[in-house]
Amino acid sequence: MADVMSKEETDALLAKPGEPPVGESPQPAGEQVVTPYDFLHPARVNRDQLRTLEGVHDNFARLLSSTLSGAMRRVVDVNTAFVDQTTYWEFIKSLSNPSCSYQFVMRPTRGQAVLDIAMPVVSALVDRIHGGTGSAEGVGLRQLTPIEIYTINHVYKRMIEDLETTWEPIVRIEIADNELETNPEFLRVTAANEIVILLAFEVNMPRASGLISLAYPYFTLESLLPRLSRPTLVRQSPVDREELILANRLRLGPMAVEMSAELGRTRISLAQARSLQAGDVVRLPVRVTDPVTVLLGDRPKFLARPFAGDDGGLKLKVTGRVPPDQQDPANRFTGPGG
Repeated sequence: MADVMSKEETDALLAKPGEPPVGESPQPAGEQVVTPYDFLHPARVNRDQLRTLEGVHDNFARLLSSTLSGAMRRVVDVNTAFVDQTTYWEFIKSLSNPSCSYQFVMRPTRGQAVLDIAMPVVSALVDRIHGGTGSAEGVGLRQLTPIEIYTINHVYKRMIEDLETTWEPIVRIEIADNELETNPEFLRVTAANEIVILLAFEVNMPRASGLISLAYPYFTLESLLPRLSRPTLVRQSPVDREELILANRLRLGPMAVEMSAELGRTRISLAQARSLQAGDVVRLPVRVTDPVTVLLGDRPKFLARPFAGDDGGLKLKVTGRVPPDQQDPANRFTGPGG
């Protein structure tokens, strides 16, 4: 029995040498493949170098997490959000006004760079360092006060040390000539149409979140790009989240925390409050057997029962924990009678 040939095989046999198979249009002679090129956003750094740069700065995100956790005295998560190439003018337009932007010089490249801290992150840091809850809620855009600038400068100094440590495996750099600018339009780092490599780091705090942006003009990294192309520079393996949280807690170390107990709550009129004197008795809507609430700072954490100690002082015996959904200071847990 003869083999049956397909239509494609038959057309290939009928075609003359040097000609396309039957049914296909010939390729026009001299036709060139056109690759689109964006002159407004030219790709000055290739993908492999961007990937290496992102991997190097993943370590910067981990160092930032430790630095901010120490400043906030609680665990702060920092992750690399994105890496992009854009123009310097578009980067400036993306910043808030007023802002908290630092420009500095990277030696030995002698090029400049910009590190911007989102205002919600700045507000939360300042509030927490000065004894608050570390919240940025209700804080609008406004100029920083001299005290706030002094406070955030200390945090920024540690961030710069982290950045110098980040570049250590590639080249030893020294960051100098640091300058704070609250109006991004006054940042004179490079030309408006110059390409910058933008790295954004997402900061997640218990009561605030925002971005920390790091922008390198192309000419700042130009001398370092050959080092970024080395195959030995690979992305570092990510640190286990639980190990990172434990390490951050160990870095926090022992600290003094205000501890108080709330026996109960009641409501009285303003006139009654003004007439209170030493020796007056205020009746609380709780029973003697009801547990009291123990607060660490301004947060209710434990339930306890009061008792008289051998030395005659009043003591507390912890009997349980306050449910997590009732630990908000605005809605304190006061026990069954509260």
